[in-house]
Amino acid sequence: MEHTGLELLMESLKQLIYCDHNPSINENPFVQDKRSQIQSLYEELESLRTFVIDMEVTKEPLEIEKARNLKRRLKDVVDDAEDIVDLFLTSAIIRNNASMTICVADNCDLSPNLDSAIEEIKSIKREIMDTKMQSHQTQGLHPASARTSPTRNSSSEVLNEEIIVGLEDDSMVLLDRLTGNRKQLDVMSIVGMGGLGKTTLATKVFNHRYIVYHFHVRAWVTVSQAYDKKDLLISLLTSIGKLEPEDLDKLKDHKISELLYKSLKGKRYLIVIDDVWSAKAWDDLKLYFPNDNTGSRILLTTRLSEIAFYAKPDGFTHHLQFLTEEESWELLCKKVFQEEGCPERLIKSGIKIAKKCQGLPLAVVVIAGLLVKGEKSVDLWEKVAESVTSYIVGDPNGYLDTLALSYDHLPRHLRDCFLYVGGFPEDYKIPVRRLIWLWVAEGFIHEDSSKLMEEVAEDYLMDLIDRSLLIVAKRRSNGGVKACRIHDLLRELCLKKATEENFFSRSGYLSSSKFISCRDKQRRLFADSKFLSKISSDNSAPHVRSFLCFNKEWYFSLGDERCFHPFLLIRILDLQTIHTSTVPLALEFLVHLRHLALWSEVTKLPSAVCDLWKLQTLILKENYSGFMNLPENIAKMISLRHLWIEMIISIPDIHNPTKSDVFSNLQTLSMVRLDGRAESLLKRIPNIRKLGCAVYGDQKDDSFPNFSLLDHLETLKVIQPEVLQVESLLSNKYFSFPVTLKNLTLSGCRLPWFCMSNIQLLPNLEVLKLLNYAFEGPLWDTGEGQFRQLKFLKLQNLDVHQWDAYSCNFPCLKRLVLLECYYLKGIPENIGDIPTLEMIDIDKQNHTVVKSANRILEKQHEMGNYELKINVTGFLTSIR
Repeated sequence: MEHTGLELLMESLKQLIYCDHNPSINENPFVQDKRSQIQSLYEELESLRTFVIDMEVTKEPLEIEKARNLKRRLKDVVDDAEDIVDLFLTSAIIRNNASMTICVADNCDLSPNLDSAIEEIKSIKREIMDTKMQSHQTQGLHPASARTSPTRNSSSEVLNEEIIVGLEDDSMVLLDRLTGNRKQLDVMSIVGMGGLGKTTLATKVFNHRYIVYHFHVRAWVTVSQAYDKKDLLISLLTSIGKLEPEDLDKLKDHKISELLYKSLKGKRYLIVIDDVWSAKAWDDLKLYFPNDNTGSRILLTTRLSEIAFYAKPDGFTHHLQFLTEEESWELLCKKVFQEEGCPERLIKSGIKIAKKCQGLPLAVVVIAGLLVKGEKSVDLWEKVAESVTSYIVGDPNGYLDTLALSYDHLPRHLRDCFLYVGGFPEDYKIPVRRLIWLWVAEGFIHEDSSKLMEEVAEDYLMDLIDRSLLIVAKRRSNGGVKACRIHDLLRELCLKKATEENFFSRSGYLSSSKFISCRDKQRRLFADSKFLSKISSDNSAPHVRSFLCFNKEWYFSLGDERCFHPFLLIRILDLQTIHTSTVPLALEFLVHLRHLALWSEVTKLPSAVCDLWKLQTLILKENYSGFMNLPENIAKMISLRHLWIEMIISIPDIHNPTKSDVFSNLQTLSMVRLDGRAESLLKRIPNIRKLGCAVYGDQKDDSFPNFSLLDHLETLKVIQPEVLQVESLLSNKYFSFPVTLKNLTLSGCRLPWFCMSNIQLLPNLEVLKLLNYAFEGPLWDTGEGQFRQLKFLKLQNLDVHQWDAYSCNFPCLKRLVLLECYYLKGIPENIGDIPTLEMIDIDKQNHTVVKSANRILEKQHEMGNYELKINVTGFLTSIR
């Protein structure tokens, strides 16, 4: 992580020296005057970087301490130099712009003195050269490929699967208790230390076929140490299948609790309350669980025996035990070698490793994640076995040190990314898209000649998942990872390491904001709105480069320009949980911003924001659907990669666009208005990967845009807002899509079914969603063509009566979703013969569709196919 600041500083210096295309720099006399000094600093850092990149820690205690001291000194001098340079640039830009309030820059130095930093860098370089630390190559646990971009291999499939060892007896005990004859509501608990598998056991029982059959309703909620009562109730209702979280969040607390009680009333239900830390959490929930003598059950998981006793003094408590040595060895083998079995040469050291994990499943899993990536050699496994001993034996909290072993041997490029996840709240499901954009903005991801930075970041994410350091929380329609999370114990490790490395701070760990500026020079804050107010009032965090807020705040004023005085150096400002009525003009002072996320329903973006030439990501979250006209100077945002605004936006039309009017870096755009001049706009976003658009026009226009102009486009969503009109604007228009398209959503387009042949031919299409009369007409005849790569097909709110299709039309389909197709006479029977098909989702309103689904299920059962499942409005049916 010590290299991230160095790379960012060098990038900033390079822009100041060589950036000829940016008037804010090239035409700024203050910058021109200091270029020679900036050039000297850049050259010193350039000569130092070669040594730093290869500098690794040796095994000798003296060398380890010396390396640590050098890295600490280097980090301090780089941070100080970066502050000096960036404050100088802020002042130079503000003072050179007459429209800005000059008082903001009064304390900024226009004569940066970098001489001391240059001398310190020279001193560090001499010490590195003298000790020849650059020649010490990491041996043992560091894979040879550690400094290359990670690639996925066959081992990843093992780590993506849930492998359970040693819980068969435990699950049978719980099954008997949960489905016993006792009619009264009963409360049971699973108790054990962190990492023993309480949640794993609860999940295994929760998803057991007999449990699914026995209980009318099942719901799951995770509590954790910090929780909000309303959020818990919403989670329970969402788990049951009652509305979406966004709809529930608008209701009053008493309405939500009433809805939960009524949803459970009279039914036999099973509620799992996972990770309970306080008696208050139980008290906050227990009133909403009716006792109707239906045999309902509540299952708690907790680390604290007193919580189980408090919830039910005479209730059944299952104390989860450690794995035996044999079970630990079995789990290790399955994680590392799948079904192949351990080579004989590794058995002795492998058993030793498993034994020294002392029965803690998480320790076994994490070390397996390390071994599966490394060389399968005796020397490596012996070294792992010796390391495990010092971390686990005799230490009641040894699991943290076991996890530290995995962290210590992460490739350098993954360490920042992993620690960063620890700043998110406990049990937080992190949207992958958001995490990747943040990683890129933080400077953790470096350019690759063959890949976009976002693609490199996704590789990093999958590598962390493969190493069992991150957990998949939600998958996309095509099977990709949509959200991830981090286990509590691993998060504890991140917090510990973050403290040691001064990597980030969370407001809950700080007694005051002064603590940041005076002692830590903290550069990353994960905090709440109260902390933002405190910093804003006393200007107490001048070194902060990243501020992410996670608590919900419905009304917060960002109108005062002094709100941003502490953040003149900030690169990441993520306030999308704080609702504000304005997009403040004072943002123009934050010239180093790379990532900006706000929550506001404003319909106008200040033109001053477009002067943020370093901004890569702009997110505007809002409550109500609306329209926004972007400023005329939007093209000045030359670094913009992702523009995500939850409104229909209009980009100013340019009749004869020049090179400077092209958004060459833009990859994500949503939701943009397209009309008769759509082609002109599409030519200005040539490298777009993900596009959402609302199509407008009239019968005289060729209203459907020519998306084939976008030869990098992978995800496309097209809506026609006037869905209720008698004749679609698009129904008689020719359309085409690029062959790169993987994910297509159409809504309200009212296209005739014969146009489907164009979509059918797309060679890379994996996900197709047809919504709200996207196509209209009584018959969809799929014909003889194939959707060659289609994995997910969704039809919702269509007027189709008959669908003719065969299994050969969809050779790769995994999931079919049919909702609100009230006129459809049934699902084609041959759909069930698709060998890859795993799930069919339908709603119970259309009885003929339900009947045809059951016939498909029966036929597949007769043919020996026990894998297909039918999901009817939340009730999961399976023939297995």
